[in-house]
Amino acid sequence: MLHKRMMRFLTALAALIGFASWAAPAAAVDFDFSGLCIDCAGSGTGTLVLKDYTPGDTLTTDNFVSFTYASDILSYTLTSVDDLTGSLAGSGPAYVAFHGGGYTFGSFAAGAFSPWCTGTTGTCASDFGLFSSWSLASSVPEPAIWGAMVLGFGLLGASMRRPRHSAHYA
Repeated sequence: MLHKRMMRFLTALAALIGFASWAAPAAAVDFDFSGLCIDCAGSGTGTLVLKDYTPGDTLTTDNFVSFTYASDILSYTLTSVDDLTGSLAGSGPAYVAFHGGGYTFGSFAAGAFSPWCTGTTGTCASDFGLFSSWSLASSVPEPAIWGAMVLGFGLLGASMRRPRHSAHYA
């Protein structure tokens, strides 16, 4: 009896894991940037959104979704880039460089950073700082993942609640 119950539980668990991996699309990964400006007041902040990226891997243009940067003298949003190099491990200073749409952004492993525009975008400015860091932004599960979890727990509960039939032999 215990063996049958364990088998039903393991079957439901395997179905849950299989369904979750099938239904979950590749999620976007957000990295928050924060740097202390030298030539602007306060700090520069940004968010880099990547797709199909595992922290620690080398960045490619295929990973890029968008980048938003803002300080008191410069702000922009990029939705495409001509190149993207570097790597983000999850937190701390990191080398990341890209340019596109008349803007360039660079942060370096020692913590320095420098975003600027090239002059083709109208009024241009640049920031410069010596201390910066990247951090992996907390994420909210995709709706498909929530659906898979609810369905899986429902199936698991149903399999545990089914009436137990035992054969009685005379």
